[in-house]
Amino acid sequence: MKTMKKHLILPVTLLTFAACHESKPPEEKVSTDAAPPVQTVAGSATRITHPCAVLHTPDSIQLEHLKKDNGEEAFYTINEDYQSYMTDARAFLEEKGVKIIEPAGGKISFHSAKGDVTTLNLSDVKYNWEMWLFDGDKLHKIDIIDIENEYKKYMK
Repeated sequence: MKTMKKHLILPVTLLTFAACHESKPPEEKVSTDAAPPVQTVAGSATRITHPCAVLHTPDSIQLEHLKKDNGEEAFYTINEDYQSYMTDARAFLEEKGVKIIEPAGGKISFHSAKGDVTTLNLSDVKYNWEMWLFDGDKLHKIDIIDIENEYKKYMK
């Protein structure tokens, strides 16, 4: 019986240590501080020739201008409302398969098949939360609150 105990102690001890030891891969820390990357249009002047939607959100200079004009409390309410409208409009346009462009500012020129050119300077402080639909021929500034009717009107 003594010999049997000697032979069982070693395997039982090894199994105990093996069972208690967990090998975990190192956890990768994900920063939640930054927002997800935004699809932007590069360059200071961009040429658009195909139907698409342009979603513009104000840059830091435009945001400060809006905050100054509307007061801080009203600004945050306006900001939340427009963010909600933009999210809803984006979901609708994605469902319809419309290409969405989110310029980081600067100038964008829209070229129709007829040769007409329309240029937007999105660095201008007059633009805040804006959306345009380009049907391939003409650029239309739309009401993002009524995206479904605006889409029917311009993107046939």
